[in-house]
Amino acid sequence: MAKAKLASWNRAKGFGFLSLNGESKQLFVHISSFADKKLDPEKLVGHWFNYTLAKDKQGRPCAKQLRLIGSKPAFSTKPNGLAKRAGMAALAFFVLLLSLVLLQKLPLALLVFYVVMSVVTFALYALDKSAAQAGRWRVQELKLHVFALIGGWPGAMFAQQTLRHKTQKQSFRWGYYCTVLLNIAALAYLLSPNGEPTLLDINQALSSLLP
Repeated sequence: MAKAKLASWNRAKGFGFLSLNGESKQLFVHISSFADKKLDPEKLVGHWFNYTLAKDKQGRPCAKQLRLIGSKPAFSTKPNGLAKRAGMAALAFFVLLLSLVLLQKLPLALLVFYVVMSVVTFALYALDKSAAQAGRWRVQELKLHVFALIGGWPGAMFAQQTLRHKTQKQSFRWGYYCTVLLNIAALAYLLSPNGEPTLLDINQALSSLLP
């Protein structure tokens, strides 16, 4: 097997380039070519890999069977402390919702809606990561934000933690945090005296949709 350094990586498109022996010539590498699927290539730019020279479907040279040389960096496979706290925050939110339902402050239909939307949002994150690794069409970031905004943000938090997906792009992260804040603000309004009529309307609408 040959040896080369990972020179660049495009997370959105799921591919990058190896620098061959420090020369200007670069070799294409796809996300699916890494032997260890848990590695995050974007965090490994500048690290050395063993690889096998191959050709893609168009006959162009590319790298296959990439294996990281040396020990894995701690950040490549383990979620950081922020991700762990995010998962705990999502779990705490569901506990809070359940408590409000038991105290008859919120309808059960709203809790069920949050659970359903979180599952759907988690599935969208999983689909997007799978598409990124396989080089297929991705799920639009706007769609991920919309589902987070309408109640799926806890599922998005779990997805970011467990799938290690959408945790590096700062513009996406800030957009996601805005959906969380707007969602919580809307929930706080519904719990206020001014929001009671709206909450009743939402309860009736959700009760008609959910079995």
